[in-house]
Amino acid sequence: MKWVRKVRARWLRRARNILVDSSHYIAKRITKVAKEYDAAIVLEDLEKLKKKASSAKLSWESQLWCYERIQSYIEYKALVEGVRAAYVNPRNTSRSSPNGRPLVFINYKFVELGGTITTRDVIASWNLALRGLKQMRGSRVKWSPDSPRDVAMKTRAKRGNPEVFISIYN
Repeated sequence: MKWVRKVRARWLRRARNILVDSSHYIAKRITKVAKEYDAAIVLEDLEKLKKKASSAKLSWESQLWCYERIQSYIEYKALVEGVRAAYVNPRNTSRSSPNGRPLVFINYKFVELGGTITTRDVIASWNLALRGLKQMRGSRVKWSPDSPRDVAMKTRAKRGNPEVFISIYN
């Protein structure tokens, strides 16, 4: 049994190292894209998730969850790079319509919004970005949800894409 515990500990240590390296890489890439587009990063406030999922069955698996690690790495890398990061409440982000049009649920994954079929993840990301804009209104934000459409969708000279507000949806 002692040998089995050592082997298991070695494998878990390797898995942890892989997750830490991946978290650093993901945070670095997200911060780099946000800085390139002069955007803000909006993250879900997931403080209560670990408390809700804590049980004896998930005790060792919860150590491998890296959402909290990724968020903390994004926060400190954004602080170093001078990019603004905000936390918003994720409640009902995949269930509410971001633009006032009716949201028709096709199944657990897909919805129809104004004649366009998309995933609930896209709707949630859109709602998170809007909540982040409302929260950061007046602090280094170039446009808000209340701005006219022609102001909100000005293209950038670097790649020709609209300004990007990155959201992480776990």
